[in-house]
Amino acid sequence: MAYHIKTAFRGTNPILQICDVSSGSVRMAWEYPKDDLERGEDPELLAMRREEAIHDLFRRLFLLTTEQYLKGELEPMPGLGAWRRAPRPGAK
Repeated sequence: MAYHIKTAFRGTNPILQICDVSSGSVRMAWEYPKDDLERGEDPELLAMRREEAIHDLFRRLFLLTTEQYLKGELEPMPGLGAWRRAPRPGAK
């Protein structure tokens, strides 16, 4: 399954949208949380929300990749150390 990845900024906040190319459906949409310092929120709380948003992004990307793997849409990953077993050019 191929995806079209759209990235942009809404003000100073990055946004990400991953769409399925064949159906056009949105598989994942994510926006970095906005700073609400003008509303008097605690800066530490805002930092924690930003960190949670990034963790959520990677969790969702992991789940999307896992779904593709389980459906057989991804190539199998090479085994550990596979890069070492490849013959080097000019090696005997």
